[in-house]
Amino acid sequence: VSTQSTGDLVTTLYYTAVSPVPGVSHRSVSGERRVNVTDSVTCESRVHSITPTRDQQLEMVGSVVVNNVGYYSVTLQDLNVTQLSLVSDRWKIQGLDCSIPLVVYPGASINIPFKAELTEQQSSYISCVALGGGPLIKSSEDHVLDLYRRSQQCYLTNQEAEDPASIVYKMGLIVFWAGTVSEEGGRTRTLHAQTHTFLSAPLLPSPTQMLSLCLSYQEQWVTDFRTSPLLPVAVTLNMTNCHRGPLTVIVNAITTAGSPDSQKAATTLPFIWSGMVRHRLVLTDHVTKSIDLTAIFTQPGVYNINQIVVEVEGEDGTLHPQVLHSVPLLRVDSL
Repeated sequence: VSTQSTGDLVTTLYYTAVSPVPGVSHRSVSGERRVNVTDSVTCESRVHSITPTRDQQLEMVGSVVVNNVGYYSVTLQDLNVTQLSLVSDRWKIQGLDCSIPLVVYPGASINIPFKAELTEQQSSYISCVALGGGPLIKSSEDHVLDLYRRSQQCYLTNQEAEDPASIVYKMGLIVFWAGTVSEEGGRTRTLHAQTHTFLSAPLLPSPTQMLSLCLSYQEQWVTDFRTSPLLPVAVTLNMTNCHRGPLTVIVNAITTAGSPDSQKAATTLPFIWSGMVRHRLVLTDHVTKSIDLTAIFTQPGVYNINQIVVEVEGEDGTLHPQVLHSVPLLRVDSL
């Protein structure tokens, strides 16, 4: 929900006398001022797939993109995403393998993958997962829920063409973050806030997810870019055919640096794939194969390595995109 607006802020000062005054219970003074409100942080979320697990449960894979907008004097210098809370009476968010701080630099964005499992209808409809190794924030507290409900009401009001029956399956994602703001006189202060985003998910698995995919690589690196300007990182893509019968698989590793879609890439900084970046192979049923790739990094930062397109080619030539589940972020630090 966008908070960009212009309006009048009315402040009322209410006070009473220390000693009782006959005929006077209180006094009040009001003032009015025009204010402009802009977004410091925006979030966009989406559901990528819903697939059955080995024990026949449904698992949802989604992601949320957090943008540090960076407007002039209110730029958040150090924006840390600390927690995700899913508001749903049917889906429960699962823990993520992410213990490193999720820092979003001014003007940049970061993509955070998450997954959730379908459960029986429950009384507690908020599930949480802490990010960056921090403690959990109690999302059931009154002030958190009050802000969320106000935001949800705004969102539903704007959905004029929405089918009322589908609102039952609407889910809300509360993104908790902390950011440092510089003030006049060189002082700084830390803001703790929440941003809301909403998404829908059908209670049906995706019929086109035919591969089980997994990326493996070392998640944390420390290097000296002054002596070695390029950092190569080995990445292995493991693919298992979960479909009955052979599958023709096409793999494309996407280089984000300098590409026209680099602004849409789900990463804070660009990197480059090196070597053979396009593969075409056939997987027979229940067979696992691996592809070795190399990612090249030229500067420190937090990266989403999930810049790989995997597709299954049907008999009629139709390409069916496959989804990589729960890809941890990669962090590069400089000496």
